[in-house]
Amino acid sequence: MANTKINGIVLSESNMGDFDKMLTILTPNVGKISCVAKGARRPKSALLAGTQMFCFGEYLVFKGSRNIPYQFSRTN
Repeated sequence: MANTKINGIVLSESNMGDFDKMLTILTPNVGKISCVAKGARRPKSALLAGTQMFCFGEYLVFKGSRNIPYQFSRTN
């Protein structure tokens, strides 16, 4: 699975399970995508600040399974 670096703004976030988030991100090249940020709701997570609503940033994502198009790897 290849990592892809995208720039975008988080349009919506919803909680999944205990510690995960499902995000909708608007990107200039790809358009609107859905991503899963595993562990983003943990108190000491590195993804915590970069996955809040209306946050603009550079995201490193990789292709997920058939049901989940993209998964987060890292935010800058």
